[in-house]
Amino acid sequence: MRVAFVVSLIASLLAVSTAAADTDLIAYFYGQWGNVNIYTVPAGGGTPTQITENVGNNFDPEWSPDGEKIVFQSDRDGTDSVYVMNADGSEQLRISPLGTAARNPSWSSDGSQILFTINGGISVMNPDGSNLQALTNPSLRAWNAKASLSGSQIVFESNRDGDAEIYIMGSDGSNVVKLTDNGVDDQHPVLSPDGSLVAFNSSVPGQRDFDLYIMNADGSNVRRLTTHWNHDEYASWSSDGLQLVYTWGNEAIYVINADGSGNRQLTPARDWTGGPSWQPTGDTE
Repeated sequence: MRVAFVVSLIASLLAVSTAAADTDLIAYFYGQWGNVNIYTVPAGGGTPTQITENVGNNFDPEWSPDGEKIVFQSDRDGTDSVYVMNADGSEQLRISPLGTAARNPSWSSDGSQILFTINGGISVMNPDGSNLQALTNPSLRAWNAKASLSGSQIVFESNRDGDAEIYIMGSDGSNVVKLTDNGVDDQHPVLSPDGSLVAFNSSVPGQRDFDLYIMNADGSNVRRLTTHWNHDEYASWSSDGLQLVYTWGNEAIYVINADGSGNRQLTPARDWTGGPSWQPTGDTE
């Protein structure tokens, strides 16, 4: 009886966690080149809401740690730049220097800084664009930086040794460690909420497709989550670390459990779709 009760309790807790996660919002981009905008949709499915309405291309949205703001990339002013807006799309503000390409924005764990790629390296700045500082040497090329929830580490992507590989470093840019080294491109790393895992996409040897993988934060125990014939990439974790949202084939958004089960399509396959980000709720493992 006690075993049955424990099993029932665990199942109930998982059901509650999944139900709560289903009400979280997923931000993503969708459209055709020259008219790409950012949308949100409930993680459990529903009608998408368009939150940018700009001529040009608006890419790679990411929620702030408190779920109240979104940072994103846009070329509306003629050059790829970093913008911040409220979760409903209001008060859109360019925060990166005008005229210099700035891409791949993401938040620090406490929301006090924005990480982004500029001049070939990773830099940080305040959410109002002030206090810009370089974290990596531009000559070593680095991009797609994501901070851990603890604030102590940053994962990123670099092709400094040939293929694109995954690296991890301290929040100040020190103690750089290479996590992957397998002769294929490994891209778009993101740490799990508890910092123990890294989700990323990797190309399939002999093919141009990408599948979704996770590994331990030290690079060990790599396991494959998807086996689609098309690109699976741009993963983002749910706050409880139990699910991931990702892009399939640059056409649709999918959600999958962190163990590879329960793969489901969230948005219709159409036009150019990608860059999903799961809204944080504060309910980490």
